[in-house]
Amino acid sequence: MTIPATARPRSGAATAPPRKKSADAPDSRHGPIAQLLIAWSPLSAILVAYWLAQWITAPLGVGDGADTNRLSASLHVLGPARADEALFGAVPSVWLQARLVDGSPHWYDIAGALVYITHFVTIPLITAVAWFWLRDRFGQWLTAVLTMSLLGIAGYVAYPAAPPWLAAERGDIGAIDRISHIGWDALGLDAAGGLVQMGQSGSNPVAAMPSLHAGAALLVALFLWPSVPWLARVLLAAYALAMALTLVYTGEHYVVDVLVGWLVAVVGVGLSLVVARRGRRGSSTPSPTSSIDPERESA
Repeated sequence: MTIPATARPRSGAATAPPRKKSADAPDSRHGPIAQLLIAWSPLSAILVAYWLAQWITAPLGVGDGADTNRLSASLHVLGPARADEALFGAVPSVWLQARLVDGSPHWYDIAGALVYITHFVTIPLITAVAWFWLRDRFGQWLTAVLTMSLLGIAGYVAYPAAPPWLAAERGDIGAIDRISHIGWDALGLDAAGGLVQMGQSGSNPVAAMPSLHAGAALLVALFLWPSVPWLARVLLAAYALAMALTLVYTGEHYVVDVLVGWLVAVVGVGLSLVVARRGRRGSSTPSPTSSIDPERESA
């Protein structure tokens, strides 16, 4: 058979090797903004679950609200406070504010305001980091953050609990003010403080047990730990502790809320590791065709 001249390779000309698809080829047709939206899309499950929990809890409310939520779960006020008293001999939020709050903001109020607000950007930020730079661990991150968040939100429904500021407002514990916003006043950013208060006024007031603020901070530290140097690990651990202290000092959560939040984060990370390990084990299992004897096949 005669080969057409146009199909014949020129003598001595190198033929281009077949182009290999990169691991990121499926995403190459999308720009970075589209990829970011794709990465963030699973987080919408958290927003839907939180909205559903808020709807279930709405009849309970505060003040003259109903005695139970839509699943007949009643408000828990003194349980978390008594747990903190059993651990420390006093309610830490009451103890801290009695010694540190004097009517004017201090440097630690500024630090607390900055640490507190990071919660609202941490999960989207680490999701982007995992998508663009830790793609092989992206599924692990999603498993961890969704497990932690959905377990925590389920806790809000099953165990609606009054945070320290609400318990103090009801007169059930000592004096506590909700002061997670006052640091912005010292920075001259009153508008930022107002936005924080506006967001808090529209949030679920009995979504306290467990503390997902504390859980998210620890989750980030545990997830990034294997991928960062020792100095970054120190900073991640400091961030988790700073978030816990901020939440207790500002009257947002009891220590027991923080501890259960940390526990839920550990469960999320643990489940993600199990799923990742099973995934690797499944991918390493030889396919049926790989067990065919080449000699028998050729025969």
